[in-house]
Amino acid sequence: MEPALGTWEAIDSLRVVRTFADQPLEPAALERILNAGRRAGSSKNLQRWAFIVCRDREHLLELSTIGPWAGHLAGAAVAVALVTPDPRAEDAPLSIEFDLGRAAQNMVLAAWELGIGSVPATVYEHERAADLLGLPDGMHCEYVLSFGYPGDASSLSAPNRAGGRRPLAELIHAERW
Repeated sequence: MEPALGTWEAIDSLRVVRTFADQPLEPAALERILNAGRRAGSSKNLQRWAFIVCRDREHLLELSTIGPWAGHLAGAAVAVALVTPDPRAEDAPLSIEFDLGRAAQNMVLAAWELGIGSVPATVYEHERAADLLGLPDGMHCEYVLSFGYPGDASSLSAPNRAGGRRPLAELIHAERW
């Protein structure tokens, strides 16, 4: 059986985009991206996530201050805050962050298919993010994804850089370390 080229092509050629064109996302494209996150698998199918969609330019500018490398949020067409129950709570299941990573990667890959660039921002200023996002008690945002059409369309199809990833032989161990 021949493997589907689309999936591997997306994984192998996915690039982060930090500079976006001043162009809104089409509603159907945003819905597809959000549905890709919603369709991610989760431990025991609990789906312990929520997504806050931010489009307002002033709000995006405020969100760009939640961490030292979050500046790209200011220029995004849309930011999606990934919200979960607080993973630092005593009763928080360990799978929350793994599940959230799966949802985020689904969104990023769906965006790539549509010609939409993306990049994650890690939240460093948690109280500020909670305030800006209006999070209820017990909820937490560790990551916000930027989405938008790339300022430079060729950035979505740039070739792999030499040395960009460790060789597979350095990562693989058979049976034991």
